[in-house]
Amino acid sequence: MKLSICTAALLVASASAFSPSSVSRSASSTSTSTAASSSALHLFGGGNKGEGEAKGPGMMDQLAMFKKAQEVASKKAELDKELQQTDIVGLAADDKVKVTVKYIPAQLPVNPNPGYDVAAIDIDEGYLADVACEDLSEALVEGIRAAENTATQMVAEKYQQLQNDMQEMLQGMQK
Repeated sequence: MKLSICTAALLVASASAFSPSSVSRSASSTSTSTAASSSALHLFGGGNKGEGEAKGPGMMDQLAMFKKAQEVASKKAELDKELQQTDIVGLAADDKVKVTVKYIPAQLPVNPNPGYDVAAIDIDEGYLADVACEDLSEALVEGIRAAENTATQMVAEKYQQLQNDMQEMLQGMQK
């Protein structure tokens, strides 16, 4: 008998935890219920706001922002793929040394920095027969640096276009 009364009392107490808040609760539970009802009212950006209060982003606005972020990520992936397939050429020694590099996009989070890989080196045969080893070495370094500088400028221009697209999207969402 005692066990069934204790069990019944425990069930009633735990069931009241799932019931709507009442006015007779303590001050700490009232502030919790106010916060819970506030978030419930503003789930989709609604709620009663005064004239001076700004409307915060609701769930629908966040979904729209998430879709825009997915669009930007797919544009970045396409851009990286396009840059990866592009041959970027650097010239040295009066165009007698031609160095071709390939863009390697950043591989997050392992390697957050993009890189360049030398894909080909073409050296004029007449130049190769007459040049000293030190001069050839300097020309190769100069050609690689020229190719990397060209690649860096090309990547910066492409990413600037992506940044402009992102700014246009953000301005469109704020309207």
